[in-house]
Amino acid sequence: MKNSWRWRVAILNCSPNNSKPLPKSAFFAQSLIRHFPMKNSTQNLLSDEMLDILSETPGWIVRTWTGVIAGILTLFFISTWVIKYPEVLKGNAIVTTKIPPIRVVVPTGGRLIRLLAKDDIRVKKGDILAETENTTRLENIPAMKQLIASARQFLRNPQRTISFPGHQFVWGDLQDDFNLLRQSYLDYKHLQTDRFQASQLLSLQEQADELRQLGAVNERQKRISDEEFANAEERFRSEETLYQKGIYSKSDYIESKNKHLKKQSEREEFHKQALSNRLKINEVDRNLHELKHSYSEKQRLFLDNIERSIHNIENSLQNWRQNYLITAPADGKLVFLKNLTENQHLTVSDTLFVVMPEQEQFIAALDFPVRGMGKAGIGQKVIIKLDDYPYQEFGMLEGRVLSMAPSLNVRFYRVMVSLPKGLTSTYNQTFTCKSEMTGTAEIVTADVRLIERAFYGFRKLLL
Repeated sequence: MKNSWRWRVAILNCSPNNSKPLPKSAFFAQSLIRHFPMKNSTQNLLSDEMLDILSETPGWIVRTWTGVIAGILTLFFISTWVIKYPEVLKGNAIVTTKIPPIRVVVPTGGRLIRLLAKDDIRVKKGDILAETENTTRLENIPAMKQLIASARQFLRNPQRTISFPGHQFVWGDLQDDFNLLRQSYLDYKHLQTDRFQASQLLSLQEQADELRQLGAVNERQKRISDEEFANAEERFRSEETLYQKGIYSKSDYIESKNKHLKKQSEREEFHKQALSNRLKINEVDRNLHELKHSYSEKQRLFLDNIERSIHNIENSLQNWRQNYLITAPADGKLVFLKNLTENQHLTVSDTLFVVMPEQEQFIAALDFPVRGMGKAGIGQKVIIKLDDYPYQEFGMLEGRVLSMAPSLNVRFYRVMVSLPKGLTSTYNQTFTCKSEMTGTAEIVTADVRLIERAFYGFRKLLL
């Protein structure tokens, strides 16, 4: 009780006139005493020792706070050493298949008159997807192909016939080629049935045969004449010898010589007839050959025209197919890139579809600025965030660097990335890729401690 009284006296004795500053605890104590005064208190009994005690901080408080602050600093430095934060390079990404999707564009502008495909179906190379407006309609193509097959069979065997469509058939851009084919075929058939040409050939052939028979007769007569001339020659030589010996008279010798000359003349006449007959035979053979050659040339010309017409029709069909039919360029899955309806107007080079490869092995193509690319390397981890799928909700794709090379733009690198998990995200969600998906990519080059980052930042400020 005595100590309590002295303590109160010491506090009340503190006044603004004292040389020592009054601590906040003393002000608080004075206010309490004034509001709750003690009985029989002596306010004049105050000491400096009491003020010193009240102004000093207890040691246990200092020790406690010093330990707390030291522990916090220790934990902070340990955390900056233990915690690592990945250092990344950022760029743009395009996720696509390893075999790039093939875009299908409109070859010729115009109205879409027939849509033959549906979205998300399997197609084969060459399948017809759509037809644009033209004069040669798609439904006429089977009849044209049948005509071409019939014409080719006719070329292999001209005795066959070609079946032509009716006059109401619409050929469109192929009308000229069709007319040439039909006219060449009719000319060839007319040539085959031409009686005058055949009768000329038959007449010349018969004439040649008769001349050869006549030539054979002349040859036999010539051999007989040669034999008679040889006999007459031998008799004349004998009579000439007798005349020289004086046994034969001159008149007998002259008569014998005239007979010899007559036989010689007959022999020459037979040789002349044989030669004349051979000349006639040669002339008839030449006319016959020329007529046959002319006939075969006409046949060949008409057949060539038919074959040329077939080639022209096939080329025109190919050009028509390229200009007015939209076909699948490869096997795969067809994906529509826009809503299409029949009678819709299309412009040249409009991209309507893409064909996704059947084996969908996905990769990513990244474009990174050259700054910092020295840190990147093969096999490093890549994180891809797609624009179509917000990563906060769907997760991200993970991959590994396959290759790096400078792109056409010298300020960028083209980086190819494999996706071992395909389109399965870090949240185990599988994405659907219709064509190509864009987004951002980060290459994790290294895991750097927080204290190292602080050091690098400080060094950067100094430099």
